[in-house]
Order: sequence, then structure tokens, then C-alpha cells
Amino acid sequence: MKWIGIAPSLALAALLAQATAPASAQNRSDSHRNLDGSLDIRNSDGSSSRIKRDLSGRVTAEHSNGSRSITTTDLSGRKRTTHSDGSYSNSSTDLSGNIRTQYSDGSYSVSKRDLSGRWRTEYSDGSYSISVRDLSGNWSTTSSGGMAARHPERGVGKR
Repeated sequence: MKWIGIAPSLALAALLAQATAPASAQNRSDSHRNLDGSLDIRNSDGSSSRIKRDLSGRVTAEHSNGSRSITTTDLSGRKRTTHSDGSYSNSSTDLSGNIRTQYSDGSYSVSKRDLSGRWRTEYSDGSYSISVRDLSGNWSTTSSGGMAARHPERGVGKR
């Protein structure tokens, strides 16, 4: 992804689990890059997020429910996201290019890219989401429910 210079794993962390609805429903979110370099994400439940990167490389996500997330990257490329609810997650990319995320409540997810360029994220509760990029570079994500629909990018609560 080329938007605002954020690595693909960070962008996907914010996109891969983006909608809230009953667990049996298919949910959807769409992203849009703004002229100032920020990224807007709109969800089918009416909620939204805006993601911005500062000059130091720190990424801040502000969510429509009033919560906030800050992501930093260490020298080895691992990403740590801390949320305003006190929870956090750690993400890294393995040798196969899969993005593995461990959440502070003990849950986890693995994101894999297929040959067509789609990303599928599978969560430890068995739910999943699929993200597809269109020709203009925007992403659309559908999720199956469960953890994939509970906005883990906004935090999973303290534990």
C-alpha cells in the first residue's frame, strides 16, 4: 500500500476487522485516502475511523466511538498498538508474509494474502474477514461476525 507511507501490515490492522453487526451477518467496510494523506474507514454500521501518520512515524487512529489507538514500529518491524481502553496488540510479519497479531486479552489473528491480492484474516474464535483492494487503491472488507465484527482495532478491553 502506498498511502501515507504506512506499511501494509499497519494499514491492514485497521482494515481487516471493520464492522459491527450480529455474528451471523456479513459486514462491510470501505476505505478512502484523503488529500492530506489520512485514511478514512467507513463501516456498514455507521461507525468510522480516521488514520493519520505523524512525522515521527507514529500512527494515530481516531474512532467515531471516541476511542483512540496509537501504533509504533520498532527497529525489527514489529508493531505495537495501544488503545485508549488500556488494551494493546503486537503484530509481526513472518517469513511467509503472513501478519500475526496477538491481542492483550489472549486472542490472536493471522492475515494471509492470496495470489489474487486479497487478504484473509482468521481470528482465534473462528471468525474471519476478507479485504480486497480496488483499482483506485481503496480497500473493502467483509467479515463473518464474531471477533472479526467487534472492532479489535479499537481495543479488546483490559485483561
